[in-house]
Amino acid sequence: MPLRYAPSNGVISVTFGALRDLTVRSPFTYVGGQRFILGGTADAEQHLFVVADSAKVVKRMYWIQVEEMLPSASQPYDYSADSVVAFGGLRLPANFRTYTEPANPGSDRARAFDFITARGYTIPMGGTRVRLVHLPETPARREVMVIYFESDPTAATDAHASLLARAAAGITLRRP
Repeated sequence: MPLRYAPSNGVISVTFGALRDLTVRSPFTYVGGQRFILGGTADAEQHLFVVADSAKVVKRMYWIQVEEMLPSASQPYDYSADSVVAFGGLRLPANFRTYTEPANPGSDRARAFDFITARGYTIPMGGTRVRLVHLPETPARREVMVIYFESDPTAATDAHASLLARAAAGITLRRP
């Protein structure tokens, strides 16, 4: 499937509700993007940015995912179980997770990690991420997810506020 969004100099213009664009700053490098049908219910597009060492081992990553429910999907997105945080001038559902096992085949995480490894990078087992979600309307049938990932094993014991602050340091969310 062709990409709908074309990052330029780290900027992805999305124009979803109160969000106009996202800018991922240096030292993150754009690895590429892909679009696919996720779980038979959503049209998903991922854009991946990494910070890696000289051996191409990923240390940090932004995974930007723009999704839209397919017309055949009856349920809207629901993040009512997530906490809500202030991020980039928006109030966004947030979920923190530490990965200790490989991704489920076919999941969006598996697709993102497979895409990055196919480009010669290595993602260490484990890692911690925060997922932030912008839902531009109600009922929520479209979303923009910002997933910030760190492969540092100490990030799992770090306070959520510290991980969120590091996530905020490398990206700007621009509103109209």
